[in-house]
Amino acid sequence: MSSDEMNRPPAPVVAAVVIYALFAAVLLISAVVIAIAGAPALALLGLVALLPGSVALGLWQGNRGARVGAIMFGIPSVVVPIVMLFLLAAPESSRAWFTHDELDDFDFVDEDGDDEDDERVAGRE
Repeated sequence: MSSDEMNRPPAPVVAAVVIYALFAAVLLISAVVIAIAGAPALALLGLVALLPGSVALGLWQGNRGARVGAIMFGIPSVVVPIVMLFLLAAPESSRAWFTHDELDDFDFVDEDGDDEDDERVAGRE
C-alpha cells in the first residue's frame, strides 16, 4: 500500500463523511435562513450543526470515537445506524482505517549496522 493510499480514507468512510457533512450543512443553512427570517433566538440551533460536522471530521481523520459517535448519533432513527454499521464496521478497509496499525509494517533502519538501537542525543553524534 502506497503512502498516498494510507493517507486517504477508504470509500465507505468517505460515504459516511459525506452523509454527516451534508447533514451538518443542511442544519447550518437552515439556521442562517431562520436568522434572516427574523428569529435570531432560533438561529442558535445552528450550533447543533457542530455535532455532525465534528463527527464527519473525526471520521475523515480516523478517530475511533467518531466511528462510535457516527453509529450512535443515528439511534433515534432506524436506518442511519444500520447504514453506518454497514459503512464503518463491516468492510475490512473501514476497520483498518480506524485501527492505525501502520507501525507494524514500518521497518526501522539501523544506521551503523551493529543491530543495536541507537538513540541520538542533542549535541552528540
